[in-house]
Amino acid sequence: MKVAVALSGGVDSSAALVLALRKYSDVIAVTMRTFDNAKYGFEENEGPDKAIEDAAKVCRKLNVRHHITDVSSEFEKYVVSDFIEKYSSGETPNPCTLCNPTIKWGTLLDKIKSLGAEKIITGHYAEIKNINGKYRIFRGKDTRRDQTYMLWGLSPEQLSFTSFPLALMNKSDIRKIAEEAGLHIASKGDSQDICFIKDNYENFLRNKTEIKPGNIIFTDGKIIGKHRGLPFYTVGQRKGLGLGWSSPLYVMNLDTEKNNLIVTDDKDKLKKHFFYINKVNWLTGEAPKIDKLSVKIRYKSTSSPVKSLRFFPDKMRVDLAEPATSVAKGQSAVFYREDELLGGGIIL
Repeated sequence: MKVAVALSGGVDSSAALVLALRKYSDVIAVTMRTFDNAKYGFEENEGPDKAIEDAAKVCRKLNVRHHITDVSSEFEKYVVSDFIEKYSSGETPNPCTLCNPTIKWGTLLDKIKSLGAEKIITGHYAEIKNINGKYRIFRGKDTRRDQTYMLWGLSPEQLSFTSFPLALMNKSDIRKIAEEAGLHIASKGDSQDICFIKDNYENFLRNKTEIKPGNIIFTDGKIIGKHRGLPFYTVGQRKGLGLGWSSPLYVMNLDTEKNNLIVTDDKDKLKKHFFYINKVNWLTGEAPKIDKLSVKIRYKSTSSPVKSLRFFPDKMRVDLAEPATSVAKGQSAVFYREDELLGGGIIL
C-alpha cells in the first residue's frame, strides 16, 4: 500500500513519518503551502517557508520523496475569509475546525489521492477505530494534547482514508522517536494556535477589516466605557475590558446591530441551559443517543452533560443537564460519549 504523510515540519508529523516507514513499503510526504509569507507579514525563517524547509530536511534525512502542494488560494478563500467575516459579525470562530475538513482532508487529500496514495497519515493526538465497518474517533493517550475537538467536521469517507499513528503515545515518546531517527526538529516547539497570524489577531483584523469603537454598556443600560471594536471581545471575557469596577466584569453579549458591548458583574447571567447550532456533522452519519452524551463548547472547556437534542430543518437545539457559561456564537459545540468523538456543529 502506498501512503502519504501530511508533513508540517514539526516533531509530531515527523515522528508519524518515521512510524509510517516502519510499517509501509511505499511512503511519500506531502507539505502544504497554506499562505504566502510576505503577504501575511512572516519572515523567511517563519511560517510556511520554515515549515517547508524543515519538512524537506526531514525527508532528505529519511530518504523520502517530498511533495509540496500550494493550497493558499483555497486556504484564503475558505479559512481566512471565514475568520475575518465571523469576527466582523460578532462571532468567535475556530479556524482549525474549518481547515481540517476543507483543506487538510479536502484539497490536500485530493492531492494525495492524485499521487496514488491510499491513505493519509497525520500527527494528530487522536485514535481511529474501525467498529462494525464504521470509522470512529477516540481521544488518544496524551489527553493534555487531545486534538479530537478539531476533527468533528470530518466525514466517514475522509476517516476511511486516515491513520493516526501517535494515538497511544505521549509527547516524550514522540520526541524520542525523532531523536533516535536523528531528526533536527526533535526539540522543536509546538505550533502556534492560529497559523496565519504572526503576532496577535487584533493587529491582523485591523489590517483586514474596518474596526469601529463603540460603547460598553452595563446590564442596566448605563454607558460605562468605550470598547476598541467588537471583534476584539468574546462572551465570558473578563480581561482586557479596560474598566475600573468594584467587582469583576464579564462580556455578556456583543450587540452588533448597535455596536455595543454588553457587560455584567453577575457571572450567573452568563449561564445558559440551552443553545442552538447549525452545520451539524455526525462522524458515523447519524445522530447519537442521549445516554452519556456530553458537549464541549470551547477547545479548553470541560464537557457538559447533554439533557436532550431537538432537531429543526436548519438547526439543532442542545439542552444541557447543567448550565454552561461563556457559550459564544461561532465556536464549535463538539459532542462526546466518554472518550469517543461523535460530531459537532457551530453555535448560533
